[in-house]
Amino acid sequence: MLPLAVALLAGCGSASSLLTPSAGVPSTSPPSGGPPWIVVAQGKPTPSPTPSYRAPAPSPVATGFLPLPSATPVPTNGQTCEPRTYDFSRIDALDVTTGTTDAVATWYNIGGYNLVEFRLTAISQDLRVGRQRDYGFVTIQPASPCGKMTGRITGLTPKTGYVFSIDAVVQRRSGDGTHAATVYRSPPIRTK
Repeated sequence: MLPLAVALLAGCGSASSLLTPSAGVPSTSPPSGGPPWIVVAQGKPTPSPTPSYRAPAPSPVATGFLPLPSATPVPTNGQTCEPRTYDFSRIDALDVTTGTTDAVATWYNIGGYNLVEFRLTAISQDLRVGRQRDYGFVTIQPASPCGKMTGRITGLTPKTGYVFSIDAVVQRRSGDGTHAATVYRSPPIRTK
């Protein structure tokens, strides 16, 4: 095995013979005096291309935890409610008025044939050492098929930041049970 390896290596040229110029390709020596380099193609610096038209500015996209401010839909006078189902991929802005230890949330119920109830909760934004306080949720039954609704949550801590959230609970379209997801959320709001 060893004689075969020696024969194969002897048949190969040295590394410097591989770096010699070949037909029509110039070689240059590096500044350190090492083996010559092979220049494959001469290049020229060129400026970056510029568009021939004005690029549009990017438009903001709704991302993240909090919704962008939006107007709560309200039917105009004489308009009848057309119950629809909630789109759980969308979270609308929630209007909230806070007191010292309570808050009142206002939102628009679009209705839906499978709507069961709403759940209002407060999520504290002021972290404290140890276990965080869990406020649970307040269950609110829709009074009409659709329309403006309010809900009140009590037992909040004074001078504390909260994010308020409304979940819609709906009967599943297939199978048994219910499905709940957030449909309204407020920005952080402090109690008085």
